[in-house]
Amino acid sequence: RLDCQAAGIHINADVDRFGAIIGHLIRNAQDATEDDGRIIVRLFKCADHADIEVQDTGCGMDKAFIKERLFRPFDSTKGKTGMGIGVYEAQDYIHKLGGDLEVISRVGEGTTFRVRLQISDAS
Repeated sequence: RLDCQAAGIHINADVDRFGAIIGHLIRNAQDATEDDGRIIVRLFKCADHADIEVQDTGCGMDKAFIKERLFRPFDSTKGKTGMGIGVYEAQDYIHKLGGDLEVISRVGEGTTFRVRLQISDAS
């Protein structure tokens, strides 16, 4: 489901690379969520920031995994199908844009990735 609570927001980012980052977060949510689960992508404005959330009702992650493995490059839980660089690359690029990537997760309940970026004055 898409929940767009804001319009006309501009950020300074490469369209293709940023689209790939959001696409990766959505694919991870799909991989973690059963067929009868839910994935919601939200966009909203919070003061001078744009927030994009990808929330799922998937398996979730514990605090130790988030702290020790989630952002480590070449560490994948997907066996031979994953390279383990997606979330690392997402965090790196978002930080280069001056933004932040927050992860909120509970085992058995799901995960929310929140991307927070400065809104650009350029139209």
